[in-house]
Amino acid sequence: MTRPAQQSVTIVDVAKAAGVSKSTAGRALTGAGEVSARTREKVARVAAELGYRPNGVARSMITGNTETVGVVIPDMSNRFFSAALQSIARTVRQHGYELLVSSTDGEPTLERRSVEVLATKRVDGLIVAPVSGADAYHLRQLAESGTALVLLDRPAPKITGSSFVSVNNIEASRLAVNHLIGLGHRHIGIISEARYDAASAGKADPAPTVDRPSTLRLAGYVRAMTDAGLTVRSEHVAHSAYSSTASYAAARRLLQATPRVTAIYCTDNVLSVGAFAALQDSGRRCPQEVSLIGFDDHEWAPLVRPRLTVVAQPTEVIGVTAAEDLLAAIADPTREPATRLLPARLITRDSTAPPSHLG
Repeated sequence: MTRPAQQSVTIVDVAKAAGVSKSTAGRALTGAGEVSARTREKVARVAAELGYRPNGVARSMITGNTETVGVVIPDMSNRFFSAALQSIARTVRQHGYELLVSSTDGEPTLERRSVEVLATKRVDGLIVAPVSGADAYHLRQLAESGTALVLLDRPAPKITGSSFVSVNNIEASRLAVNHLIGLGHRHIGIISEARYDAASAGKADPAPTVDRPSTLRLAGYVRAMTDAGLTVRSEHVAHSAYSSTASYAAARRLLQATPRVTAIYCTDNVLSVGAFAALQDSGRRCPQEVSLIGFDDHEWAPLVRPRLTVVAQPTEVIGVTAAEDLLAAIADPTREPATRLLPARLITRDSTAPPSHLG
C-alpha cells in the first residue's frame, strides 16, 4: 500500500484505501463527528502507511482553529525577548499549540506586515511586543476581528481588547534608586532611552498602559529622587540611543560633565554594557568612586569585576503569563483583558557601595 514519493497523498486516497467515504475518513482523522473506534483505528493505520499529512488549512475549517499562535517581537537577539520567547513556546506546547515567530528589527512597517501575514495564516492568537504603541491600527483591527491578542512588554493605549504583560517598570527603577539613596548617594545619574522633560516632571504620573518601558523607568527614577527630597538635575539624565556604543558615549559625557555624580543607574540591559565599559575606561574606580546599577541579570553581570548589581526582570514568568493569558483568551473570547505588572527584584553585588564622600 504505497504511492510514488513525488505524489501527494490526499484524504481521498486514504478513504479509498480504507474502504470508507471521504467524509468518514475526515471525521476519523480530525476527531470531529461520530466515528466508531474500529473505523477510526483503521483509517489512522491506513493514513500512516500511506504517509498522509493532513492539510492544516482544511483541518482548521473543520475544527475552527489551527492550534498555532503567533509571536511578533522587535529583536530576536535581545536576551529579554529570546528568553521570554522560550517560556512562551514551552507553555503553549504544553497545551498542544505550536509557534510561528517573526522578528521585526524594530521596524513598524515589518511589524504590520508580520501581523497581517500571521492573521492570514489563521493563527488562533497573537502575542506582540509593539514597536510603537501610537502606531497600532493593525493591532486594533486584529483585536476587533476577534483574534486573541496579548501585548508583551510594550503597551498600546488604543487597544482595549487585549491583555498587557510587563514588569512593573516604575517600581523596578525605584528599587534601584532607593538602594543607592540608602547607601548614601545624593547625586545619582541615569542613562536612559527616554528624554527628561524638567517642565513636566512630577506633574502627573505616567500611566503604565500608555508609556514605553524606558519612559516608565525614567519616571521611577524621578519619583524615587523626589520622594527622598533630592533634586533631579537635567544634567544627570543622560539620553542614549538603544546601543552599547551610544550608552558608552553617554556615560563618558555624564562622567566628564558631572564630577559630583557618585552613582549611575542604567535602564536597559544593552545600555548597561556600554556604561560598564565607559566607567572602566574613565579611570574612576567602581564602586569606590562611582557605583553602577544595570538592568536585567545577564550571564556577564556576575562574571565581570566588579560584579554588577542589577534590577532583574522575571523574564520567564513574564513569558509564561503572556502565554497563559493568550490561551485563556483563545478558550474564552469573552474573557475580560487584564494588565499584569510583575515585580522586579534587586540583586546586589560588588558594583554598589556607599560613596567615599558625600557629593
